[in-house]
Amino acid sequence: MSVANPVTAAMPTIDAAPIEPGEDVRSSPLLQTAVKLYLENGCLLIKNAFDADYVRGLRDTFTENYAAYLDDRIYEDANNVGDKRIMVTLKLEGMFADKGFYSPPKLFPILQFLLTAKLIVAGLGCVVAQPGSQEQPCHRDYMNIYDPGFYYPGVETFIANGPPYAISVGLPLTPITKLTGNTRFWPGSHLAMVNRNDPGLGPGVDFEADLGSCYLWDYRLLHCGVANRSDQIRLLVYAVYSRPWFRDAINYPKQRPIDITEDRLFALPDGDERLFSWALVGPSGGLCQCNSGLLYKRCHGKPGAEA
Repeated sequence: MSVANPVTAAMPTIDAAPIEPGEDVRSSPLLQTAVKLYLENGCLLIKNAFDADYVRGLRDTFTENYAAYLDDRIYEDANNVGDKRIMVTLKLEGMFADKGFYSPPKLFPILQFLLTAKLIVAGLGCVVAQPGSQEQPCHRDYMNIYDPGFYYPGVETFIANGPPYAISVGLPLTPITKLTGNTRFWPGSHLAMVNRNDPGLGPGVDFEADLGSCYLWDYRLLHCGVANRSDQIRLLVYAVYSRPWFRDAINYPKQRPIDITEDRLFALPDGDERLFSWALVGPSGGLCQCNSGLLYKRCHGKPGAEA
């Protein structure tokens, strides 16, 4: 694949309005199109993925509960990810513990198809970009684990056929305009042996989006946060979904990927604790060895459970 001639010159896009809860990729042409576009490009804009009023509620919740992170300064517990730009970990509580947020019905069939039904939520946070923040360098969120870093015959084919192991979902809490800026993507770069200094990389793809839209991008995809030229703070809430074996050992030097407690975990709807139980640490936070995805104390460690 040549990234100098990307898969698309525009942001791959679908409209999720017709998607009904419970639809399956195997029987839905629209979801099949979404999967195909994502696999080819490594990114996908999904319009009408959330209700706009719901997104406004998330914005109000964030600005109220995380007001301490809206200043332009360095924080001890929030990672600096560029000029006037920080990454804040979200607590799994309130609206951010709502099933419609962490398991959105219009997106989850796509994510489960791409990452398997046993996917986990590997990170929850918000990127806060201050007015005047400059453009990030082009980067990947994680190394491409299929790229050995050196050439050998057939390596391009090997890289080009590697399935996704982690996918970020970005949900803008402010509309994406030419002034507020977007996340710029280089479609196809997740499947190619290419780096950000490659002379044939091309200009990347920009886009605009209304409230209620979200976008997916592969952990291997080259991208960057564009400058915020508006007079308002740009808020991008994100959730990272991954295969159950993947752990991000790079992007959280100051904080945990998810802020969660046992009480919050056990308050989730039945079955959803598996999505987050890996994130608890300590003797009481381990997963059961039976591979159920549940905490040991909630599975074979329960009083009276069979050994």
